Amino acid sequence: MILFHGFALTFLAGVSVGFCLWSLKWARNWKWENFWLVYTIASMIIVPFAIAFCFLPHLGRVYSSLTPSEILVPFVLGASWGFCQLGAGVSTHKLGIAVSSAVLNGVGTAFGTVLPLILLHRALMLQTSGRLIFAGTAVMLVGAGLCGWSGYHREEEAKQQGRGSGFSTEQSAMNQDSLTRRQYVLLVAMTVGAGVLASLLNVALAYGGSIMQKACAQGAQASWAPFAVWPIALLGGSIVNIGYCIYLLTTNHTWGNFVHGAKEVFNPLLAACLWMGGIALYSSGTSYLGVLGVSIGFGLYMIVNIVSGQFAAIATGEWHLMRASIYRSFAAGIACLVLAVVTIGASNYVSK
Repeated sequence: MILFHGFALTFLAGVSVGFCLWSLKWARNWKWENFWLVYTIASMIIVPFAIAFCFLPHLGRVYSSLTPSEILVPFVLGASWGFCQLGAGVSTHKLGIAVSSAVLNGVGTAFGTVLPLILLHRALMLQTSGRLIFAGTAVMLVGAGLCGWSGYHREEEAKQQGRGSGFSTEQSAMNQDSLTRRQYVLLVAMTVGAGVLASLLNVALAYGGSIMQKACAQGAQASWAPFAVWPIALLGGSIVNIGYCIYLLTTNHTWGNFVHGAKEVFNPLLAACLWMGGIALYSSGTSYLGVLGVSIGFGLYMIVNIVSGQFAAIATGEWHLMRASIYRSFAAGIACLVLAVVTIGASNYVSK
């Protein structure tokens, strides 16, 4: 039953995060930088601290007892991960949910699943559970590649139809001019780089063990103890995102959108709650999955995240009027992702 709870929470976390940026397409007056600034402040500062203070007793004592290194390591890892989050926002804006989700999260899963295994459980690498994790990660990369490849053909098809990035004209925050092949390749390369950095947030959680131990010592439940790590790591990640948004708001003279389209504040706030809510569910879910919880939990979470993102892309018309051949490579990618979920999940039963 405990194992079931872990998988259920991790699955729900992936769904929540996979659909979180859907509301970006609801914007009509706000530009990307307006949305992303509010989203960053809410998702990386306000919501994480609110969750931690609501669920963890004596959090002030926990933080006051931490050594500088215990604070600095997750903070620096989170700050480095901030470039991943910024890349996710830019790629979603330029490429759409489908391609950005598959490429960024796919690459992120590869690193985020394997790195904790190598750094923290090296002895398990050559055992059956470790081999299954590596196999599942390889299958996942194939699936992400197929989704990204079909996204490239979707881009070409949309260009022939006179549509930019597959989005309708009323989606003002998402509507883009058609990308050249060079621009598309550069954006995908940036997304791959962001995917590599995505693993750092998972590593920050893995290295936040002492913080979680001190939270438990103050009376926190073990499944909620990871909530103490997120405010520190995400505060670091917010720096680069807030800085870039301020730069764009100043350069594009879009500060006034906050006044003229004030009602659109609901869109980034909803996205922030879905994203941070998913992160919180994920961190709790890993505590139920045993010694390989971080590796397996992160892999399952990220793959479900990718699949959910693809459904969000379909629902918002990113694949509208595309040729059947494009859908076939897309379907093959989804099938690989599902197989990867089964493979990585099986490694936990083998380890037991």
